[in-house]
Amino acid sequence: VRKENVSYPPLALISIATFLKAESDHEVAILDGLLDGMSYPELQSRVAAYKPDVVGITCFTVELIDTHKTVQAARAAGVKHILLGGPHVNDFPVEAAEFPGITAAVCGEAQASILQILERLADDADISEVPGVLMPGTLSPGACIERPMFDDNLDVYPILDRTVSEYQRYYDVLGPGQLFSTTITRRGCPYKCTFCNTPRDRYRTQSPQRICEEIRACMSLGIKEIYFVDDTFNITNDRVKELCAEILRQKLEFSWTVRFRVKGVDEDLLRLMKKAGCNRIQFGVEQATDEALSLLQKGVTLADVENAFRLCRKVGIKTVAYFMIGCPTERNRDDVLKTINFSISLKPDFVMYNVLTPFPGTTLFDEGLAQGVLDIQPWMDFIVNPREDFVPQIWDQHFTSDELSELLHVAYRRFYWRPSVLLRNLKELTNAKDFVRKAKAGLLLLKPRDMQI
Repeated sequence: VRKENVSYPPLALISIATFLKAESDHEVAILDGLLDGMSYPELQSRVAAYKPDVVGITCFTVELIDTHKTVQAARAAGVKHILLGGPHVNDFPVEAAEFPGITAAVCGEAQASILQILERLADDADISEVPGVLMPGTLSPGACIERPMFDDNLDVYPILDRTVSEYQRYYDVLGPGQLFSTTITRRGCPYKCTFCNTPRDRYRTQSPQRICEEIRACMSLGIKEIYFVDDTFNITNDRVKELCAEILRQKLEFSWTVRFRVKGVDEDLLRLMKKAGCNRIQFGVEQATDEALSLLQKGVTLADVENAFRLCRKVGIKTVAYFMIGCPTERNRDDVLKTINFSISLKPDFVMYNVLTPFPGTTLFDEGLAQGVLDIQPWMDFIVNPREDFVPQIWDQHFTSDELSELLHVAYRRFYWRPSVLLRNLKELTNAKDFVRKAKAGLLLLKPRDMQI
């Protein structure tokens, strides 16, 4: 499930490509190597065939090895200028500026600066003064970095042109198998979960009318499933209700999924959402005790969790529950099993389990440093000199990495290999392609493990 549930369109690249097509004569193409598991020689060949003047790469900190290889492939393909953007640049701007082989790193929202950068590169002019551009050799540790935003009003952003990507090939392994895409309706988050580093400043949202324009554009391409990938869709119930009303007013018929917070979920809201086409809600539950939820600063209780899942079952909206194992409050094996048992007791349609991995820039990581459980140096060494054998730290105060990996496998087997879950998923298969995708995910759970439960 975890491995197959990653076939989502690269919205950040699509938004930049859309902006360039709308505001300039630059030729733009997107190459998504993940779709085919593309090798780096294949990547180099594809880039060489297109002969771009500039390549832009989205970079995540945990994928620095892949980013290095992508830069090398682009250089070997003869690309003159390489720009690096994405979450890694925003989290580690000084280090990102020194990334080997790049022309510059770009932080913030690239629509604010990309056109200026390309125009200057076309004239062999200096780009160092463009807002958001970070040049090698120009930044000192602790430097104050400007992170430009395109606009505070998200309604002025161009409607995404999904035809710049192979939009027909993206899918959701949890969905019914129709043509699928994602979209995002807000930027930033007002909540303060300790394991998350989503920007909390300048929280901005789109209007219901603008969101429906995006939906209509998707539907014009034959897209019938949309996943709103906002970290938290129900910042307020009123906002969700206004969008549902607009969807119904415009008579937009499609199925949609959102990520929700359990706090504030009520039956009337869920019934309105279902009427407007919502067929699945994904909840970040994380843990099975109020102690843990308090530590993670979720701002919710187990009673809130149980109520949200109960109401979804009553209304007939499918649910996905996200859980983390290996939290500081899980001190022994029985505590982890309690988390697993709680996840089953909620009766969600799907569960996503992950081992808690505190990342630099999160409150939880800072707490781990203060307690001596975590160490920043391995991360900084990796960021400066990425190694193939690097493994992100876990909260290993009570468990080893191998123990948590085994418990993670136990969790997936316990949930998904119950007869009732198998039968339900078989009944809901819609076509051969859907069967293959779900089977690939499920068969990974058959691999034998030593630890039994």
